[in-house]
Amino acid sequence: MSDLQQEIEQLFHDYEVIWNSQELARLKELWDEDDPDPFYLAEEQDDWKFGWDAVERYWVPNPDQSALESIMMSYRDFHVKRLTPDVAICACWVRHDMKIRGPMKATGGDARVMAVFRKKPEGWRFCAYAEGPMSPVLYMHKLYEMNVLPEFESFNRAALARKDKAGKA
Repeated sequence: MSDLQQEIEQLFHDYEVIWNSQELARLKELWDEDDPDPFYLAEEQDDWKFGWDAVERYWVPNPDQSALESIMMSYRDFHVKRLTPDVAICACWVRHDMKIRGPMKATGGDARVMAVFRKKPEGWRFCAYAEGPMSPVLYMHKLYEMNVLPEFESFNRAALARKDKAGKA
């Protein structure tokens, strides 16, 4: 694994730790704070957040009255590419599980992530981040796949074996 890959994976690990601490105002610590115009798009948001005011309002919309009981984030499957000596890009996946205050049940899901990083004296820092949900068709297909009974796999193998034996596969 390259140094760049390790450094970006470590940054995502640190980002995950902050998300999971529930101290969301600290997320900015891992961003290039010298960048006057960061880009951010969460999968559930209708439009991009441009600039610090919008990004920080997304992370902490109501500082004294969070709608979240908790959120758990985990990142995986990193593919990192250096674009210039001080700019890199990463494609990966994020898993989020969260509970909104009130009677609703906890929800969770997976999304694709594309992020851009700038090398700073303190290490790599985010300057743009976008989550991309699956298309509705792909998402529904995955839900159907998850709904298959565990015993179907052995049933299917037995059915295929019977067909093979009968010469009708």
